[in-house]
Amino acid sequence: MRNLNYLLLITTLVLFLSCKKENFTNATIIKNCTGTYLQVLDKEYMVCNIKKTAPFSNGQKVLANYSLIKECKDESFRGPVCAMYYPNDGLTKIISIKNL
Repeated sequence: MRNLNYLLLITTLVLFLSCKKENFTNATIIKNCTGTYLQVLDKEYMVCNIKKTAPFSNGQKVLANYSLIKECKDESFRGPVCAMYYPNDGLTKIISIKNL
């Protein structure tokens, strides 16, 4: 019985420690004719998977879990629809997002 308790304890600890925790960051959604951006502190990252930001409006404060990427492979991504230049600090893929 004692061995069973140790086995149960070890299994529980392994499961608890293996759970990945999401890291949310305060951010602002920026939308204009050049695309959708995630503003974090003084950086603005162009959002690759814009479907995740569709429910949010321009200037809305959010909590975002995201990762920086080198290349956008999302099929819903389209480039700018206007000829305006909008500087950014790279591409990002939003993992999850919610209202602040």
